[in-house]
Amino acid sequence: MTNTMRAAVYYNNHDIRIEDMPIPEIGPDEVLVKTIASGICGGELMEWYHAPRAPKVMGHEPAGIIVDKGSQVKNFNVGDRVFVNHYVSCGTCRQCLRGRFTLCEHLKESKLYPGTTCQYFRVPSRQLNRDTLIIPDNVTFAEATVCEPWGCVLGGLKVTEILPGDTVLVIGAGFMGMGFMHMAPLFGAGKVISMDLSDWRLNKSLSMGATHTINPSTENPEEKLRDINGGYLADVVIVTVPTVQLYAQGHDLVERGGFLHLGAPTMPEPLWQINPQRQYFTEMKVSAKYSADHNDTSQIMKWLAAGRINALSAITHRCELDDTKAAFEMMVQAGESLKTIVYPHGIDQEIEKPVK
Repeated sequence: MTNTMRAAVYYNNHDIRIEDMPIPEIGPDEVLVKTIASGICGGELMEWYHAPRAPKVMGHEPAGIIVDKGSQVKNFNVGDRVFVNHYVSCGTCRQCLRGRFTLCEHLKESKLYPGTTCQYFRVPSRQLNRDTLIIPDNVTFAEATVCEPWGCVLGGLKVTEILPGDTVLVIGAGFMGMGFMHMAPLFGAGKVISMDLSDWRLNKSLSMGATHTINPSTENPEEKLRDINGGYLADVVIVTVPTVQLYAQGHDLVERGGFLHLGAPTMPEPLWQINPQRQYFTEMKVSAKYSADHNDTSQIMKWLAAGRINALSAITHRCELDDTKAAFEMMVQAGESLKTIVYPHGIDQEIEKPVK
């Protein structure tokens, strides 16, 4: 193996370059992973957040093979197929001891280096010991990449009180919205309604768990929702589009005693103004969940292995490392795409289902 590798380096939403850089060196309690597959995250489209930190190697949804390990590593071996979470809690700070792992005071002090949309990455000891998962034989590398993003979805569903039979409205039928629709029935949801401006995404959502759809460009959302739900608004509204306008719309579509879940971060401005009187008298609860913790990723992997969730249905595109910029631009345009997987060593490294 040479001492250099190729990586997709982000400068801004319209400038992503394939560059050569040194393969990371590892310490005695670390491992080196050959990246087989890495998902492009919708959060990487937030130029306001990422451009000030550029240049940076993209990617934080990886699956690969351990190709080297330090002398102190005991629980993993060269050749292991693994998923690794990019941010991992310390387990000992005040928030961790309260069980709020994604609010860990030291969450971002340890991370995968230099990123994962590259040919190799280093796994620090914290990530290795707290959130590195062996990929089961019946789970592909591509499927394993969803452990982080759909782990965020799972974490969100955990803090959103869905009662058996509840009507759930998901605003935004992108990859994360599809995840909420796909897994809400596992939490007891009855009717699951998809709301989006794209007829392609609405049709796709019907195969991912939605029972009904609303296109606000041609239908009145409140009227259609009440028609679907026997005159009532939604028991749970989940907003996966990062705008205050849709936060506000979601707030207006929650039934009395219901739940509003904020599933995507907005820009710092403008601020969101709500009607506190309606908030009070409807007894509406609002929840949010940032990132995925080690419990979330582990549980997603178990669901994948058990066949409870179908990640392949939401993976619409696969590409070579050289095509990362084009794939990124396709996601910015938000056309007929959901999740794109990048293969830094070539698409032929993946097979649809591993041999058991």
